[in-house]
Amino acid sequence: MVTDEGAGLVGGLGLAPGICAGEKQVMAQATHGSAPDIAGRGIANPYAMVLSGKMMIEWLGRKRSEPKATLAAKLIDTAMDKVIAEAKHLTADLGGKASTVEMGDAVAAAV
Repeated sequence: MVTDEGAGLVGGLGLAPGICAGEKQVMAQATHGSAPDIAGRGIANPYAMVLSGKMMIEWLGRKRSEPKATLAAKLIDTAMDKVIAEAKHLTADLGGKASTVEMGDAVAAAV
């Protein structure tokens, strides 16, 4: 419940990345769940899952003192910021017309 409430502060569950991190393991997850009502339609916002993966890579960089992982996380974060700021490849929930894949591809290209 707390993560759902916090997600509302940033614009909704579709924008809430998350990780469950321990001393030796980490699991990345978008906090919004699986959204079965839109499964297979290509309209899900990939933001939370991409940023969850970024958080996992960032954790690995810290835990293993791996500068390449830390850099990769920064590149992903910067790429997502660029895609959001340009507003050319956003999903409908963000006011755009892009599909899940189109937005994800835009982030990958920005990396």
